[in-house]
Amino acid sequence: MLYIKSKNEIYDGELILDDLIQKIVGQSTLIRFSTNDLNYLYQESIVYSKVFYSRFIPGMTRMESVYWEIQNAIGSELSQYNKVILLFMHSRRNPLMMKEFESVSEIVRCFPENVVIKWGLGFDDSIGARIALYMICSK
Repeated sequence: MLYIKSKNEIYDGELILDDLIQKIVGQSTLIRFSTNDLNYLYQESIVYSKVFYSRFIPGMTRMESVYWEIQNAIGSELSQYNKVILLFMHSRRNPLMMKEFESVSEIVRCFPENVVIKWGLGFDDSIGARIALYMICSK
């Protein structure tokens, strides 16, 4: 049986997973996911999903604030997941800069050493100067 964990709730059912996969596949992306890239999720016992948005915190880059949001939301729980999808979204007007990606290593260190990570990068002009991280973790 598949369990979907989102926003501190646990749901049972493949319909939620279908919707989640369509949201990821349907994004306007530079590095694109296909449905085939995500079908393995149906075989997993637990799937955690959440979208993290950067905040305007003085002294922090946008990516550092996303890391801060992750730590406040789930922190050490990430160490239990061995497969991860990370889809980074930014607006065309406020692109994600290479220097900001230095903070991604902090996010990756939250997972176990043998984690398999699939990356995506795309556009969402509705988020303005913020960045969004769509995170799907499974085990």
